[in-house]
Parts: sequence; C-alpha cells; structure tokens
Amino acid sequence: MKAIRLHIKQNSANYKKEETVQCRMTYPLPPYSTVIGAIHKACGYTTYHPMQVSVQGKYGSLKTKMYKDDCFLNSLNDDRNTLVKMKNPDMLSSAYQVVATAQKTQGNSFENGITINVINAELLEEYRFLKRTKRRIDKHKKIINKMKVQLKEMKADANISADEVKAFDKRIKHIKAVYDEYERVKHTIPYSHFRTLAKGPKYYEILCDIELVIHIVTDDNTMNDIMENIGNLTAIGRGEDFVEVLECAQTELTEVDEDVDYEKDDFDVYMPVEYYEENQSDMDIISKTDGGYAGGTKYFMPKDYVVEQIKGGMRKRVFNRVPVIFCQINYLDSGCKGIMLDKSENGIYTVLLA
Repeated sequence: MKAIRLHIKQNSANYKKEETVQCRMTYPLPPYSTVIGAIHKACGYTTYHPMQVSVQGKYGSLKTKMYKDDCFLNSLNDDRNTLVKMKNPDMLSSAYQVVATAQKTQGNSFENGITINVINAELLEEYRFLKRTKRRIDKHKKIINKMKVQLKEMKADANISADEVKAFDKRIKHIKAVYDEYERVKHTIPYSHFRTLAKGPKYYEILCDIELVIHIVTDDNTMNDIMENIGNLTAIGRGEDFVEVLECAQTELTEVDEDVDYEKDDFDVYMPVEYYEENQSDMDIISKTDGGYAGGTKYFMPKDYVVEQIKGGMRKRVFNRVPVIFCQINYLDSGCKGIMLDKSENGIYTVLLA
C-alpha cells in the first residue's frame, strides 16, 4: 500500500479541544481533522478529498498562557459590559467603535445613562433613539391587535356581510405589512449594528518542542498534489503554529509480518479502538496517564464533516468522530490485523489509519 510519510517539527502549537472555553485545552497530538484541513489548505482544495491518516509524535513540555478574550454576546444587554457599534453587523471582528462602558457588573443602563462611561456621545444618542423608536412601534402595533379582536367580532355578527369582513381583514394585513417594513428599516437593521462586548482573561495550553510523523493514504492524484504542494504547508493547529517539514516522502506500507519491539520508541500514537479490540492479545500498549481505556486515554477524535442547515439560514459542521486510544505501543506480534508498518531508514513506524 502506497502512502506519504511526513516528518514535521513545531516549536509550539495548540490543537484546541473544541469543547473547552475558559481554558483552551489542547490535544496531545493534532486531531485527524486538523491534519486533513492543513493538507487541503496547502493543496488549495475547496472540496473534500477522502484520505486516511495516521498520527504519532511527541512533545517536550506543556505550559499555560493567558490572553485577553473579546466575546460578543448573543443578545444586546443594556446594563452591562461594553456597548459597541459594528462596522459590519454580519461579521464579528475587531472592526467596531466603542460607544460606552458599564462601571459595574450589573445595574447600569446605557439608555438612561446610569453608571456608565460615555466614549462616543453621538453613537450613544443613536442607540437611545433606536430604543425609543422600538417602543413607539410596539405602541402603534397594539392597534393591529385591537383590529383583530374587532375582526373576530365581525365574523360572529350575522348582520355583517362576508365582503365587509374580507375587506376589513385585507386592511389589517396592509397595516401590519406597513408597520413591519417600517420597523425593519427604522429599527431592526440599524439596531443590528450594536452589540454587547464582554472582555476578560482566558487561558490556553501550549505544547512545546513537538515532533510529528504523519502518514496519509489517498488516491494517486491527491498524493501527487500533496508532494507538489508540501511547501505550502505552513502551520498545523493555529495560524501561528508554524511547521518545519523535515521529510515528505512516498513509502510502501506492509502488514505486520514480524514481531516488533518498541521499547526505545518514545512516540505516542492515536490508535483507533477497532485496532486494539481486534488485536489486544497480540500487542501491548503503555500510557503516560492513569486510568482511561485499556491503559490509554480515549478520545472521540474528529476526522471529516458534513454541513447541515439549521434555523435562521445558518449552517453547522457535523463531524464524523473516530474513537481512539492515545498511548504508546510497547510491542506487536506478527500477524496483527489491519495494522501496517512503515520500515524506514530511521526505524519502523506503526501506521494506524483512520
């Protein structure tokens, strides 16, 4: 079986666990999805090219850093944090103007000017005007509710003709359409520019002195693209997690046709659970962590995804996740099923494709 072997070094990296917020924890090795995404970016792909990936490696140390986080809340609050106006309401970015800041955690009011620091008086007045506009619109919309009650009474009155009821119903719909359009133009659109910005300290974990060996199996055309564009592979993880590609070579994978002893190997590996369950009597694995699954730490590692439509015209990625064991392999007996070997000049690498 043909494969591409990548030998990579990184000074530092964060392979973010997507479920962590206050402290952006990192996986010990890059997830399959991170590797696949980096390869696709390097090759300039805009659609998914199916590939199998094996990831192993090591790092020297782990440290935690603090950073200032700018978080835009889902709702606009009048009594807390920082009021800002976005340059583009459809894009959350640093392109915003600070309007005012709250002095206390709660109990403030940007609209009423209670315990706030005004940064931009003109924009603050625009915000207050939009709040007043909304109240006026809601007050006039009560007319429609009264008319609907009257329409119900008209339908129940036998002395009122169906044509009169139909005409009155049409009038209600017209008035409602006028109010809705007025509200959209005069309030909804301009009000969407304002956001509540929360700032605070957060943390992220950083791995240092990383060495990775990645194997990729895919079709011949994609392999050729990877070999030709490997110079475009600049980072794995965050944009600033730069890589040094020590080796990019095509290799031939073989089945486990001999006993392999890894006592001197210090590489950790992501082992899909299916390999262990199939060969647990023919291998021995060790782990740097206590507990977990079969002596190793179990992760549901993201690989590829599909895009699904959700409410409001938004989309989300639904990942295909592979259960893996993060561990070291101590030895393999001849005849292990599914596991492949890459016999290189630097030693024998175990290839566990997912």
